[in-house]
Amino acid sequence: MDDWKAISISGIASIRKCIAEFEVIEMNKTPYHKFKVKIFEGIKGEITGYTNLLIKDSDGVPYPGVGRGYCIEETLRNTINNFLEMLAEKEIWHESDFEVADPYDF
Repeated sequence: MDDWKAISISGIASIRKCIAEFEVIEMNKTPYHKFKVKIFEGIKGEITGYTNLLIKDSDGVPYPGVGRGYCIEETLRNTINNFLEMLAEKEIWHESDFEVADPYDF
């Protein structure tokens, strides 16, 4: 089942497998009241999650919530917690404070 991890192709730096996708409902601070989390596994077994809803910093640069872990559940929890920590930095948010990841990227 992990045969994909052994693939080596000249010119390809890395391959990651999307192993889970979740829809998360958040009713207090986000403009759309929901966002998605995708979780990827790398060839060395590392697991990383990203939100499709990005929060812009003071310079307008958008950042996703990011989490890592040793299993899907831990990674999901860490990704959501990271996103919520970023949301806690301000009391009032506006739609212009957010950006949605391009569907091609997400």
